[in-house]
Amino acid sequence: MTNNIKPISMPKWGMEMSEGEINAWHVKVGDQVTVETDLVDVETAKIINTVAASDSGIVRAIVAEPGETHIVGALLGVIASAETSEEEINKFINSYSGNSEAVVLQEAPTMTEVANEASAPAEQLAGNTDTLAVGEDDSHVSASPVARRLAAEYGVNLNNISGTGRHGRVSKRDLEAALIAAGGRLIETHNAPPSSNQPGDDSQVKATPVARRLAEQLGINLLECRVSGDRGRVCKADVEAAAALKNKLPVEVSAPSVSSPESQPISSMRKTIAGRLQASKQTAPHYRVQIDAELDNLLATRKQINDVNTQTKVSVNDFIIKACASALIRVPAVNVQFDGEQVTQFTDADISVAVAIKDGLITPIISGANTKGLESISHEMRDLSTRAKLNRLKSEEFQGGSFCISNLGMYGIKQFDAIINPPQGAILAVGSGEQRAVVKNGELAVATVISLTLSSDHRIIDGAVAAEFMSVLKGFLEQPATMLV
Repeated sequence: MTNNIKPISMPKWGMEMSEGEINAWHVKVGDQVTVETDLVDVETAKIINTVAASDSGIVRAIVAEPGETHIVGALLGVIASAETSEEEINKFINSYSGNSEAVVLQEAPTMTEVANEASAPAEQLAGNTDTLAVGEDDSHVSASPVARRLAAEYGVNLNNISGTGRHGRVSKRDLEAALIAAGGRLIETHNAPPSSNQPGDDSQVKATPVARRLAEQLGINLLECRVSGDRGRVCKADVEAAAALKNKLPVEVSAPSVSSPESQPISSMRKTIAGRLQASKQTAPHYRVQIDAELDNLLATRKQINDVNTQTKVSVNDFIIKACASALIRVPAVNVQFDGEQVTQFTDADISVAVAIKDGLITPIISGANTKGLESISHEMRDLSTRAKLNRLKSEEFQGGSFCISNLGMYGIKQFDAIINPPQGAILAVGSGEQRAVVKNGELAVATVISLTLSSDHRIIDGAVAAEFMSVLKGFLEQPATMLV
């Protein structure tokens, strides 16, 4: 029968991936799935990918919860036929993981438990239950999510509760029975009939991850919540306030509420960015050279290209990518990677371009940009940027590269310094193009000027080499026809 049991395991996307963080499940225990059904989103160091089903069947167990980090190959869940018994499922899980205790603590509730706890009314405790509050750390106690949440709200230590659920798991009913036995009183709080005016879909409401998870647990629609978090998001306090109002729980009004900062752990992507750039700043001796380039000829050429071909919208950034690629071929000493011991020289210019996404940035690569035309670069950059923001890049599309461009000109930034993206040897910071006063042939004139700053690793790129590269780059930008032949 084990042939009918199929694991949902942590995949390996790219050579550098060793673990992933569970972001969100698209299915629940009991759902029927087919091949290619989206199962779970996994966040790696740079992107969020979706694990799809490789077999058809029923989701019988989910053993990895959102927020948990698991190594490549770890068991995330189980797909099996309806005829497969619970005993066979548990035997498979324990055999797969090699740690039955850990699996019991993380396994999903049975269909019966889900139905019982979903149908049970939310209640508020009254009475004296101090005897249930004492005890050692109860994080190891096997309990359903609802029971653990209510225990935290009531101040109950789960070590004091006898579980009657599967594998001795503490259920909501176990918690309630213990509270009543200890002299507590459960007061019904949902006496009012349900409103006919149900709130709509809240999936598009901006909310912190903590607030969204809490809202799901408490049955709160985010559309019912006020918005007091940063960046116009619903925060944890907003959800708690809506829950208190909905359940008619007493709320302290003795003092005006004051919003406080909300702390939450940083994402895997942010941790990776922080670690890589900190290491780069500490180990690579950065030095910078800056140059200005006039863009009037480039802008005229761009207008001609876009006017002739209305299907193509070549941007200034596309010209900069092409110009950098051409300059790297002309000055190959900048077209390198350095791992601390060896320098790798590239024959083609693989240009990484920084793209801002939620919670960080990513650097999709235009491979062999020196061999491609402006139209090809424009289409490829638009495709990579779109898929980057949807977390749908393949690992080879953002790992590697021989040179990096970071462009903040669209934000009106005139000039800035960028940190090298290891193992690359240099990164170009691009500011905004603006009209400035310049002197031409001894006379004052107006030109569209852009400021460019190159950060280089002095261990492998000397100042004269960086200066030569910037001079060549300036020439390509000011006379764009020379890089199109």
